Amino acid sequence: MGLMEREVMAIAQWRDEYCTGYEIIDIQHQTLFKIVNQIHAEILKNSQNQALIRTQLEAFHQQAIEHFDLEESLMLEQDYFNYEIHRQIHKALCAKVKSLLNKLDQGTEAFPHKVTSVLTDWMIHHIRGEDQQMIQFFRAKNIV
Repeated sequence: MGLMEREVMAIAQWRDEYCTGYEIIDIQHQTLFKIVNQIHAEILKNSQNQALIRTQLEAFHQQAIEHFDLEESLMLEQDYFNYEIHRQIHKALCAKVKSLLNKLDQGTEAFPHKVTSVLTDWMIHHIRGEDQQMIQFFRAKNIV
């Protein structure tokens, strides 16, 4: 497969504007983008391999939890004013992903193909909004 084909398959395109300047957070964001792209690539193959897609979605869920735990601990350490709202947004995404995983486990529902676009849109919106606001707060306290 050529480079152009891989680029077409990637749904979550990382852009420099998503960088926060906080290295570990940026690395974790990029990892989440990579996992979404892996899920998307599998869906585009018209794979009936629901088990593989489920495994990849579980990897996204675990990575998201690890990432959110880091952000939330930083917010608590720095007494971030918007901590509770930011935490609730994280919890809502995790609940959605967990619900999808449960439906896949029950075998009652086919994997919704739009899930990768929903995850991509959520990540971009969240990084550009809540996460950048959080990073600006950290910068004002000279921790970034």
